[in-house]
Amino acid sequence: MTDISTPKTIAKTVIKTVITMISQTIAETIIKTVQLQRFASGFLRRRVSRLLPVNLFVASLFLASFGMLASASLQTSQAAESQQHSWVGDLPIMPALSVEPALGFAFDSPNGRIVMVFASSAAAAPDIMRFYNESLPAIGWTGGDGSWRRGSEALLISEVTTAAGRLWRLMVRPQ
Repeated sequence: MTDISTPKTIAKTVIKTVITMISQTIAETIIKTVQLQRFASGFLRRRVSRLLPVNLFVASLFLASFGMLASASLQTSQAAESQQHSWVGDLPIMPALSVEPALGFAFDSPNGRIVMVFASSAAAAPDIMRFYNESLPAIGWTGGDGSWRRGSEALLISEVTTAAGRLWRLMVRPQ
């Protein structure tokens, strides 16, 4: 008996073959994907389980050091704030002094910096001098009662009379 293939039977055979090939390809792809996922998850699990203690230690160390730095910064900031409210450069400004920015200046010369700060205040002269006698030694200045030295710089604090009235002059200059 001879098998007579009609176009209809040929088409059915081709479609069956294509569907079988596609099914096999899809099945193989799914199997490979599942195997790859199992391998990757197992690999990562092993890798993470080995590195987890190290990562946790590093993260803990970072957070602890950040916390200590933030705490120290806050304490330093609070201490500085309780001692004086503002600074001009590295000069503390007594809370009772009000800086007159239009009158002051600062520049660097070949011999060192020159800074002139003028401030007004209703505080008594002894109170102002006491503030600076207590504050300046903590930042490296030596001297007292209006005349201070630090390294190659001199700081003079004095009361002056100007057209604007009584002012305090803080002057940093090379020695």
